[in-house]
Amino acid sequence: MNNLSDFYLLVKNFSESHHMINEFLLLGSMKDLDSREFNYRSLVMIPSSSNISRDSNRPVYTLTFDCVLLDRCSDGTSLSTVLSTEENLFVIGQLQDFLIQQDENCYFNDVDVESYTAENDNINGAIFELTMTFARKSYKLGIDNA
Repeated sequence: MNNLSDFYLLVKNFSESHHMINEFLLLGSMKDLDSREFNYRSLVMIPSSSNISRDSNRPVYTLTFDCVLLDRCSDGTSLSTVLSTEENLFVIGQLQDFLIQQDENCYFNDVDVESYTAENDNINGAIFELTMTFARKSYKLGIDNA
């Protein structure tokens, strides 16, 4: 695969078919998280930065996503938080394995684990960066400035 549309559909299909993910969202910014209602366990991806390169005669572009996996802890006990954290890390590992099995050129950064209190809910989150590399055409294209 060498384009963002195919990658989006791949992750969307993974999320929709995974029994531990209830919702997949692609948002425009982290600010969009504040105004959302979630169907926990939710996988959220937000495009955050990109790089375009022709280094070593290898034309590629990379796109980094800020990703958040959110889960509701049912009773707010330490044990439910530990179990939710373990499940979140399991799902993220499966996403990484799935993308590698699809021959995707991807890199997962550190996973930060945090808990939040929202009204009557205890929310457990796993936050990580996912960087994808996509191929570009090997020749220099004409400039579209007519």
